[in-house]
Amino acid sequence: MADLTPHRQRDMARDQRSAEQSLAQTITTPECLSASVLTICQNVDHASVTELVNELKRQSSAIHADDLSRAEAMLTAQAHTLDGLFAKLTTNALASGNLEKLERYMKLALKAQNQARATLQTLVELKAPKRVAFVQQANIGNQVQVNNEGQRARTGKKRKAPNKLLEANHGEWLDTRAEGKAGGADPTMAAVERQHRPHKR
Repeated sequence: MADLTPHRQRDMARDQRSAEQSLAQTITTPECLSASVLTICQNVDHASVTELVNELKRQSSAIHADDLSRAEAMLTAQAHTLDGLFAKLTTNALASGNLEKLERYMKLALKAQNQARATLQTLVELKAPKRVAFVQQANIGNQVQVNNEGQRARTGKKRKAPNKLLEANHGEWLDTRAEGKAGGADPTMAAVERQHRPHKR
């Protein structure tokens, strides 16, 4: 390195960083991580890891292309496995003569049964996804709540303020009837005579 020019040293350092980044990106991909686990679980030879990673990438590409057949098959197999585990644990519980063992086996059996149910529910939702409805207006009793925020955001128009002359206070509407005459029972409410009125309104 001492004989290399500073420019060449920078190029080599940059190439080394690029190689390290590329290696880090490769070993942290979901396919590579899964392949490392499957290699141990299935006693796969390390020479076949690259092909295993490529197969996992092909399956991931199928999912991205909306081909869920592999996922559906996996969930179906897992549900059957959990159901078999439930049956096995239940058999062990009934065959045990000890109440403590029976309780322990039954707890595990019911956990397996619950996981089988959850797996089947996931499979159903995968086959027939639930539709999500966005409600813009909700009527509750006599009160109406309208969500027009999205419409105002699209049109750029501001909402007009309500006419305050229509209602002085909540629940107190203006009286639109004709003015009645002052009666003898309440003379203080009589109209002001012209000479007592102000010169300027």
